[in-house]
Amino acid sequence: MQRLLFAKVEFWVVLVLFLIGALAAVGFGTAVLDGERESGRFGPIGPAALAVAEIPDTVKELLQKDLSMAAFVPDRFADKPAGWTFAEAVREPGYVLLSRYDGDRARHVVELVSLADGAVKHEWLPDADTLLAGAPRESLIAEYTNWDTRHYRAIHPILSGNGALIVKDHQSFLYALDACSKKLWGQTGLLFHHSTESDGAGGWWIPSYVEPSKIDRIAPDFVEDSLAHVAADGTVLENISAAEILLRHGMEYALFTAGRYQKDPVHINDIEPVLKDGPYWKKGDLFLSFRHLSMIMLYRPSTDEIVWQQQGPWLAQHDVDIIDDHRIAVFNNRAYDKGTGARVHGTNQITVHDFDTGETGNPWAAAMEKPEVKTLFEGLFQRLPDGRVMVEEENSGRLLILGPSGDTLAEFVNKAGDGLAYRMGWSRYMSAEEGDAALAKLSGSCGS
Repeated sequence: MQRLLFAKVEFWVVLVLFLIGALAAVGFGTAVLDGERESGRFGPIGPAALAVAEIPDTVKELLQKDLSMAAFVPDRFADKPAGWTFAEAVREPGYVLLSRYDGDRARHVVELVSLADGAVKHEWLPDADTLLAGAPRESLIAEYTNWDTRHYRAIHPILSGNGALIVKDHQSFLYALDACSKKLWGQTGLLFHHSTESDGAGGWWIPSYVEPSKIDRIAPDFVEDSLAHVAADGTVLENISAAEILLRHGMEYALFTAGRYQKDPVHINDIEPVLKDGPYWKKGDLFLSFRHLSMIMLYRPSTDEIVWQQQGPWLAQHDVDIIDDHRIAVFNNRAYDKGTGARVHGTNQITVHDFDTGETGNPWAAAMEKPEVKTLFEGLFQRLPDGRVMVEEENSGRLLILGPSGDTLAEFVNKAGDGLAYRMGWSRYMSAEEGDAALAKLSGSCGS
């Protein structure tokens, strides 16, 4: 063996071996490129070479834990306990339809939680592997990376009048689930995203898309947001293009400029239906939140009329709510990007616009600043009885119920056994009456 290792080798042999190795490396690289481009020139050799080249990345991926569903600031509340924490003597009889990613079970769960004792009264486990099996995958908008149970999020779930849970993810289809999380119906004609809000008549208004776009000479990757009106059985009653609304009303400047093409210029994240007449709006009107325009719009579908619109002082906002007959409130992310990365000005705010006076203000400023509510995107709020607010801080995996002065009355931190916080899914407050009625319909099914 020693003779073999230290034997003299002629230079020409080394040179030949080097040339053979170089040619083999070039050939292997060409085969890998063929496999990646799926050109098929090398037959089965191309995919095989690509698989060999990907072995280091595959091994690394297998060794690393999948943290794609962890919160964007997963260790922000490392010093806080997981789950619910209540202040003494402030528990109330309402409920939260809590939507969250369970890091221990590696799946999304929806829980009907009693705020009287923090107990989970019913649980749904959306099985995206089953729901989306065989669903159409023809969209240029959807990325499909969330179309499995491990990565699916039930965004802004809502209970229907008959006790069905209506769920979807961003860029996904709409489904109704029974008490046992089994599919009752599915709407696979449109992709849906962001909020789900009741139309007051058993149906919902949900952001969707128009595909393919009918806008003249538009790029194929243009994201054409729309306002989808869905009936109680999942039938799409209408689907109104937001871009076409703007174009019909002379607002092309909000969509297209010569400076830089923006494929997602509007980005609807909330449709808030008006359920009764007021001095400034009519039943059937829609308040729309356009995040990328920092714009709130009051739109009247019945006459195709923009009743009112305003850009700012909210920045990259989510969630517009009607709080009385002359005021709206907006979850103001206060997010901006000056070319050095997206940031939040201080904390998020709940910004109120008064149509009587035309003024805006932040009456819950102390409530948002004291616990340092700060989510760069997503996030929502809900005004509760007696001036309290529920706030979901999605990016950090936290939900809060706050008093007017900023006292934390209840806090939920969505931490798993690994100590990290995981993503939320747009939770919803329900009154005691609403929650009790839902439980009556769910009673006796699936262990409720």
